[in-house]
This record gives sequence, C-alpha cells and structure tokens, in this order.
Amino acid sequence: MRAIIDIGTNSVRLLMAEKDEKGEWKILRKELRSTRLGEGMTDKATIGQGAKERTLSAVGEFTAMAKLEGAKDIFAYGTSIMRDASNGEEFADEVTAAFGVPVRILSGKEEAYYSYIGAAGTSGVITSVVDIGGGSTEICVGFGTDVGARHSFRLGCVRCSKQFDTTTARGRGELKKHCFTLFRETDLMESMRNVKRWIGVGGTVTSLASMLQELEVYDSSKVQDYVIHPEDVSEILEKLSQMSYDDKCHMKGLLPSRADIIVAGVVILDSLMEYFALSEITVSDRDLSEGLLDADVIQPTEK
Repeated sequence: MRAIIDIGTNSVRLLMAEKDEKGEWKILRKELRSTRLGEGMTDKATIGQGAKERTLSAVGEFTAMAKLEGAKDIFAYGTSIMRDASNGEEFADEVTAAFGVPVRILSGKEEAYYSYIGAAGTSGVITSVVDIGGGSTEICVGFGTDVGARHSFRLGCVRCSKQFDTTTARGRGELKKHCFTLFRETDLMESMRNVKRWIGVGGTVTSLASMLQELEVYDSSKVQDYVIHPEDVSEILEKLSQMSYDDKCHMKGLLPSRADIIVAGVVILDSLMEYFALSEITVSDRDLSEGLLDADVIQPTEK
C-alpha cells in the first residue's frame, strides 16, 4: 500500500492506494483538510506560523492514518506555495523532522506533468489537462503518457483572491485581463491546435461540477467525466458574483472552506476557456495525487 500526501496552497490531501493483480493502482481512500497554507499569499510570501501549525496537524493526522492502515510507502509533495515562499524549503524540513516523511517540492513543470499523468495518462487522443489550484494553474498537453508542452502560471484561487477584489465587477475584470496577459506570454496556443479533448482538475473545477449538479454531498462518481460548457461557467460566475459570503457557504455543491476563493477560481477557468476557445471541458476527479503514485520511478523530461 502506498500513501501520497499532497501539501497544497489551500489544502492537504491524502490518497491511499495499492496495486491489484494486474499491477494497476486501486484507490482505497481519499481525504482532504483545508489548511490554507498560502493565506496572505504574494509572490514573495513567507508561510506564517498559524498556517504551518494547521498544515502540520493535517500531515500528522494523515501520516498516522496511513501507517495505521498499513501503508508501506508514504510520500509527501509540496506545490506552489512551498516553491514560492521564502521559507518553503525550511517548512518541508519541519514536516520531515516531525513525521519522518520526506517532502519533495515539485517544480511547476513537474506539477503540470503529474497532473496530466493522473488525469489523462491513458488517453487515446491528444489531450490538454488544466489544473487550477490554490497558488498556480498548470496546463499540459500529451498523448497517452507521451507529454509535450506544459506550463505553470502564477494563477490560483487563493493567490488571485489576495491580489484582486473578486467581489466587484472591476476586480473580476482585472483578474481576467491578468489571465489573458499571462496566457499571451507563452507559446501554448500553437500547441493547442491539435488538442481533441480538454480535461479540468483541481478543487475549482470539481466544485463547479458539484455546484452545477447541486450535490448535497460530494460524489466523485458524479463529478468524474462531467462536461462543463462556457455558458455553465458564465451562469455560475454571475450567480456567485451576486451572492454574499454566507450565501456561498450554504450553496449546494460548494464546501464552506472554498466560499471566499471560488470566484477567483471560476474567473480563471472562464478566462482560459475564452482565450483558448474551448467549447467544453471534462472534469476529472483523478489528478496530481494519482499521477504521483509512481513519481518515485517515473520522472518527467524537461521540455
């Protein structure tokens, strides 16, 4: 049995899996704790003591849980906030010292790669995977396990909620303009011309699928492969923009812990779908964590 602990900007996630008789990973358990490690996030942020303590508590809980259930291998990975924060490496060392679990901080391109592998590693058509996280957004294009262009943007629902006032139309417009500026600075448009399928992963996209279906309780079977169209995104964005924080906390399909950051995430998705002219995007509940199951033996090549 193997356990993956994903230490993200907004939450800490646990995935436990074991291989079946065919040598394929079977997911046994998934857990999530909202810890907001990236609160107050800026490009030169330091991770605060309160955020550290919440995150250490979650990692400790998940490490104990994994050991109790018989996990032989426990791997932890850090993403956007840990690679950007001035004390990210120091915090990784704190986690290792506290629980004996080595923490590997992923580069942006590595994060894009493993998100792609988790969501589309078996795809039979040219696919682009978009991972909208708390501190960054990754885009990766590939065919099966053959990965091509990939890029990591400093666009995330926690980061952008800090940078832009998404409670106002002006703030949302400024965020959209910012997204377009960052997209234009890459050569990704050329790489997207042959893409046949777009897959979206991460809390923003899965929450959107839940909200559109008005799910009382998160159901991965209903979220997996749910198709979102541009008009769906526009409709939800308009609805969220008119809601108070308290109303969002009680909205079906949305975790209260995401109420203050969901608008920024949806604006990022809306901007991406408009810029790359997407007619639809398919949601995947399989993402970075699943891709990391074989990260100790499968390494991306830099491109």
